[in-house]
Amino acid sequence: MNDLKEFLTFDDVVIVPGASPVEPGEVNISSNITPSISLSIPVISSPMDTVTEHRMAILLARAGALGVIHRNMPREEQARQVSLVKKASPSIWSEVPRIPADVEVAAAFIFMDETGAGAAVILGPNGFEGVILRPGVDAGYWYGKAEALRLLYSTVKPLPTIDSDGLLRVGAAISPFDVERARMLDRAGADVLVVDVAHLHNANAISALARLSKEVSAEIVAGNLGTKEGVLDVLSRVENVAGLRVGISSGSICSTGEVAGAAVPTLTAVMNAREALEELGLHGKIPIIADGGVRNPGDAAKAIIAGASVVMGGRIFAGTEESPAPKIRVGGKVYKPYRGMASRGAMERRFAADRYSKPSKAIEEGVEGLVPYRGSALEVLAEFASGLQAALGYAGAPSIRDAWTKGRLARVSAVGIREVRPHDIMT
Repeated sequence: MNDLKEFLTFDDVVIVPGASPVEPGEVNISSNITPSISLSIPVISSPMDTVTEHRMAILLARAGALGVIHRNMPREEQARQVSLVKKASPSIWSEVPRIPADVEVAAAFIFMDETGAGAAVILGPNGFEGVILRPGVDAGYWYGKAEALRLLYSTVKPLPTIDSDGLLRVGAAISPFDVERARMLDRAGADVLVVDVAHLHNANAISALARLSKEVSAEIVAGNLGTKEGVLDVLSRVENVAGLRVGISSGSICSTGEVAGAAVPTLTAVMNAREALEELGLHGKIPIIADGGVRNPGDAAKAIIAGASVVMGGRIFAGTEESPAPKIRVGGKVYKPYRGMASRGAMERRFAADRYSKPSKAIEEGVEGLVPYRGSALEVLAEFASGLQAALGYAGAPSIRDAWTKGRLARVSAVGIREVRPHDIMT
C-alpha cells in the first residue's frame, strides 16, 4: 500500500487561464481519431444501443464529427448500418425536411412533430434562408441564414468527415473475440473498428485482438484501457493500433466502480496513456480517445489538455432526435431511454455480452434511466464545439496540439469546486 495512487477526475481540476494569441472563435479544434482520420469537431459518439445507429452516425459525419455504431445487434444488421452511412450524402442538409419561408413557426413545429424531424431547412424565393431546430416538443429555435451558418460554419468551420472517395466515414464497435463480425464490418466499409470491451488489459483479450488485427484493413482503436502498463502491453503485442480508447467506469450509467470496485477516471486514464505514449515517442502519433464522464465542453478541454485528441460522448447524444431510443412523455416533459451496455436490458439482447468478462456476464455493471429530450444532435454538437473553443481559448491554446504543451490544469479543493460553480442563489 506504500505506492497507493491518487486518481483525479474532471471535477478535481480546473483549467489555468493563459495568455491567448487568438479569439475563442479562431481556436482550431480539428483533431484525429486515428492517424488517417481527421475530424473538424473532436467528438465521437459512444457505441451504445441507445445512442448510435446509422441516423446518428450520418448526422455526426456530415457535421465534422464521427459516429461509432454499437454492436448489440446481429453482425449482418451492424454491417447494414455501416453500409447505410457509406451510401448517405455528405451534405448536412440533404435529408432534412424543407419548409417554405412563409409557413408560420407553429405550423412548422407541427410538421416536424408529424415527421419526427429534429430540424428543417427554411427555403424562400432565393433559396436557403435559415434553419429551424426543435430542442423540445412545445418549443423550438428559428435560426436565420446568418445565425445558422454562424452556429456551424462561421466559427468552427466543420468539413464533413469523409474518406478519399468522398463518402461519409463511420466507426463500428467490435469484440476482439468476434473475428467474423470484424471482417463483415470491414467489407461493409467501416473506416475504423473500435474495440468495445470494458477492460482490454487481459491476456486473452489482447491475444485475440492481436490475431484479429491481421484479418482486417480498417484501422483499429484499442480499449478500454486505464493504466500506463495496459497501454504498453497492448502496443507491444498488437500490431497497427491506430488509437487508444481510455477510461474505466466514468460513464454516467456505468456502475463498475460500485459493483466491482474497479475504476480509472477518464482524466487519469488519459494522463496514464499519454505517459506511456511519450515513453515510446508516440504521443500525437497514436490518438487518445477520452471515454466516459465528459459532461460538457469544459470536461472535454480538460481531457485534451491532459493529452487526449478526441472525446467520446454517450449521454450528451442520448437525448437527441437522432438517437435510436424512442421518445417517452412523462407529465409535460419528454425523455429518451438511456442505458449502460452492462445494464440488465442491454445484456438481455446478448449480442454484446462479452463486453465484460465471462464470469461477470450475470452481474449488472450498468444502469438504465431517462434523459431529457434535447432536439437535434446538430444543435448539441454546435454548442459543444463553440464551448470547446471557448475553453481552449481560456487555456491560451489556439489548437488542440497547442493545448498539450500550453494548457495547464490545477488541483482545486472541495471548497474550491463549490465556489467555481453557481452558488448562493435560489433556483
